[in-house]
Amino acid sequence: MTTSGRDDIQLDPPLARHSEFAPAVEDRSYIIFVGGALVMALGGGFLLSVLLPLTLSGTLDWPGRSIFLLQAHGWAQLQGWAGLFVAGMAIRLIPRFAGRKPIPARINIGIFLLLFGGAAGRTLAQSLLSGSALETAVLVSSVPAALGTLGVAAILAVTLSLGRKKREPWRFLAWAGAIWWAAWAVLLVRAGFRAFDNQGIVPPQFDDAMAWAVMLGAIGNFIFGVQSRSVPVFFGRKTPSIARVAVPAVLLNAGAATVLLSRMAEGAIEQRLLGAGLASAGIALLWLPPVAGSVRGRATRLRPRARAAARYVLAANISGVVAGLLLLWAGTASLVSGEFEAFGVRDAARHAFGLGLITMLIVGMAQLIAPVFALERAEPRPPGMVDHIAWWGLLSAVVLRVIAGLLVEADQVDLTSRMHLAALSGALAWIGLAMFALSVIRAVRKEPAMRELLRAAVPPGR
Repeated sequence: MTTSGRDDIQLDPPLARHSEFAPAVEDRSYIIFVGGALVMALGGGFLLSVLLPLTLSGTLDWPGRSIFLLQAHGWAQLQGWAGLFVAGMAIRLIPRFAGRKPIPARINIGIFLLLFGGAAGRTLAQSLLSGSALETAVLVSSVPAALGTLGVAAILAVTLSLGRKKREPWRFLAWAGAIWWAAWAVLLVRAGFRAFDNQGIVPPQFDDAMAWAVMLGAIGNFIFGVQSRSVPVFFGRKTPSIARVAVPAVLLNAGAATVLLSRMAEGAIEQRLLGAGLASAGIALLWLPPVAGSVRGRATRLRPRARAAARYVLAANISGVVAGLLLLWAGTASLVSGEFEAFGVRDAARHAFGLGLITMLIVGMAQLIAPVFALERAEPRPPGMVDHIAWWGLLSAVVLRVIAGLLVEADQVDLTSRMHLAALSGALAWIGLAMFALSVIRAVRKEPAMRELLRAAVPPGR
């Protein structure tokens, strides 16, 4: 381990070893993706996860907007929260993995403005507008969203094409993710036109299929690609071989593609295809988290201060396995019967994957790999109140949301009780994520001290 010359501070090896992390060179534009994602989550997706259930239960009076709020919530979470964060980190990390120079800040900022504008535009439109104004706004917002998404795909494809060609699992998962981001751009435009012809509502079946394809394909590939490169090492294991990752990776992408393909069929064939796609993804999610990530053990390779963040990684991957079990259950039921089956199980699976795997992993990995948290990773102090509230808020939210779906499947709760459970889960998640946002602000404020340490640690002329 390389030190700064001070006994109380120990820098991460990549920071001390590579001159591209020196203060004069380090690109901080990734922070705008982090900030924009948090704005979309706290001001859009997670806020609506509280307001929407209260509206559906009749606790809040927001007549006629439930379907619009439902789609706005999903859009803010997928395109705004997960999409923005994954785009920012993928643009930052993949060039480093591939041995290429960082993407220029002006390109990163341009991509961010397109993605954020598209996500915020549709979320606000479906939450507040009506009539022709709503239809037009949803269509128009799909254009920058699609351009930004296509831009991410292009950046990643060029980077992977020109980078070093070492055969590692992350490379193939990143290629699959890049292809899915290009497909996502097409789906966004299609969704905009479908909404324009349907009173501002994307047809629910198409919206559902697109959401699963994006979660599993565009987001899922990068989640497991980045994890395969780093997480096993955190827990004292070797990075997985291509042979160990290949089969579940194929099943994950085949599942996402089959879910989309199902919308081209009708009746029993449609439901069987949808069930096959969900079941295939479910098997992949039973396999990938323990192989490419970690579901047990201690992060012995991390500093003591950083190990608190590793618990998010464990919880996220356990949630991924739970999502796999639930998807296999729901998918098999539809595959066998040829009908839409296990609504509550599907809802539980969606939130185990979205709130559990995606959100928990974002919060954990951000604290472990984002340079803005480097000083906090080196500090000897234990986690504080903000850290504990963030952890317990998000963990409780995941557990409650999954339980709510399973209670629906077992016919043990009425609509009002279910919606109140969902609203409570949303409120806990909002509080947990707000605490994470505070930790980001705290880390940004401390960053000048980190830069001074880097100046001392990086030898002159390197």
